[in-house]
Amino acid sequence: MRSIKIPDTYKYISAFLTMRCNLNCSFCLNAFDKSFKRKGFKEISGEDWVESLNKIESRPEVPITLGGGEPLLHKDFIYIVNNLKQELNIDILTNLYYQKSVESLLSEVNPDRLKRDAPYASIRVSYHPEQMGDGKKLVENAKTLKDANFSVGIWAVQYPSSKQLEAITQMQFRCKDAGIDFRLKDFTGEYKGEVYGNYSRYLNSVLQKDLKSCLCKTSELLIGPNGNRYRCHRDLYSEENPIGNITSPNFKLIDDFLPCNKYGQCHPCDVKVKTNYKQELGHTSVEIKDIT
Repeated sequence: MRSIKIPDTYKYISAFLTMRCNLNCSFCLNAFDKSFKRKGFKEISGEDWVESLNKIESRPEVPITLGGGEPLLHKDFIYIVNNLKQELNIDILTNLYYQKSVESLLSEVNPDRLKRDAPYASIRVSYHPEQMGDGKKLVENAKTLKDANFSVGIWAVQYPSSKQLEAITQMQFRCKDAGIDFRLKDFTGEYKGEVYGNYSRYLNSVLQKDLKSCLCKTSELLIGPNGNRYRCHRDLYSEENPIGNITSPNFKLIDDFLPCNKYGQCHPCDVKVKTNYKQELGHTSVEIKDIT
């Protein structure tokens, strides 16, 4: 099967193992577009994921990020982690709120497999107060993994409700007491009629009624639950405009500008100004030109 060499311009690889989730957060970025159907995505097997992802030739600083949804809900999650080739570093995005998954990691995964030289933890846990309450259980789970030598940290989205922000403040102290790295992420989206997020590089790119055409080039390899590759998060969550399937023996990575007629409905994850994998501010996931 043809190898997949990651271009030097690519900064991120994400395998969305499943879009299913054991939580139902009101501001989930998966459901930024209200047409999103979490349980409608077909899922390929762990064997297919391993065979396909093992074709990738990446750089140490660009790991395979296993995400979702909640990736630990995939029935073959442990198999995938344990059978990806050693040359590929692995990160995990999880809510760590599924107790069975914590037990599986502890009993079936070598913590050294999930470590690399990076300015943040390999297992990045999301804290959602409206679903997790005070987060005591979450901290206990993270502490259990940390004590077992896993690289783990907790992140919270600064959703601008007073209840959310108060809970996050308390969570900061709880994590500090437990010795868990805790970080904040900017909220991107709409709250009470106001748009949150820095979209200064591509103005009027999100939440617009009037759409424009453009040429768009990604710096990310985004793979949906059924193996389809998408050029952006908007297309991924909408299951539109796939550009190949990673399970195909003839899959070829396209690294070029592609035409798009959805400028104005971009997903915040693609066009917001954020930090890159070196935690340097000023990065966007896509490059856009010729907006008309």
